[in-house]
Amino acid sequence: MVSELSPRAAPLLSQQDGNSPEPEAKDARTAEALPLHELLAEDFRTHDGLWLEPGFWAVAVHRLGARSQRLKSPVLRRPLALAHQVLSTGIDWLWGINLPASTEIGRRLRIWHHGSILLNARAIGNDVHIRQDTTLGPLRDRDASRPECLPVLEDNVDIGSGACVLGGVHVGKGSFVGANSVVVQEVPAGATVFGVPARIIPR
Repeated sequence: MVSELSPRAAPLLSQQDGNSPEPEAKDARTAEALPLHELLAEDFRTHDGLWLEPGFWAVAVHRLGARSQRLKSPVLRRPLALAHQVLSTGIDWLWGINLPASTEIGRRLRIWHHGSILLNARAIGNDVHIRQDTTLGPLRDRDASRPECLPVLEDNVDIGSGACVLGGVHVGKGSFVGANSVVVQEVPAGATVFGVPARIIPR
């Protein structure tokens, strides 16, 4: 019976009947191009529509801080920057998620769980998943403010819990970093890496 079909089977049935709907065009706009309310609504859906999800609040506060930096008027920019600093510090103390304002983040960033998360990256792409105890940052503390010494996570990257990605490395699109791995070299697109230091694992 049709009512017993799984959600995945229904599209297949409609294709066989020749009545499949037109595929929806993917919204290719960048995070910067989206209105803030649309961006926050998307972040809320990304975190399963849960108001108490720490990852959502960390991302939302970061969005507000990033948008405040784009304001030309210092009269508006300064109080908003101060509010961002207070809120981001509170999120760090309460939930252990440190997402610096200097980190450029894309759309649908999903921060799973919370605790001991430092995301001092140059950029984080779209549809990235990050779990607890993750560290993104420079190899040396003195390089923390130099963008070229910070990692870049491309789109669809999945980071396991306890992983460290250090230095000015690129983690390629669609790659997976295993739990407790330490990445200090480039990760090719679509690769799976694991270990200390992380090495490519054949699929």
